[in-house]
Amino acid sequence: MSGGAVTSGRRKRAESRYAEQAARLGPKLRELRLKRGYTQQQLATSAEIELSTLRKMETAAVVEPGYFTILSLLKALGARVEDLMV
Repeated sequence: MSGGAVTSGRRKRAESRYAEQAARLGPKLRELRLKRGYTQQQLATSAEIELSTLRKMETAAVVEPGYFTILSLLKALGARVEDLMV
């Protein structure tokens, strides 16, 4: 192991190379949710994720969401990955 400091956890937003994509994903996810007439609570429940996670994703506070979280949201929305593209 090198002598450098070891950190754990997710990268901070400013350090993530995906910050720009997260900034586009959040509003698109919100748009799809509203188009389908879901509240945040309804979508979170249907996707079996925490409401706080959905809120953070919609505001781009989560810049590297989990793969299975995205899949759960897409399934609950009846959407495809392509539907998230801007």
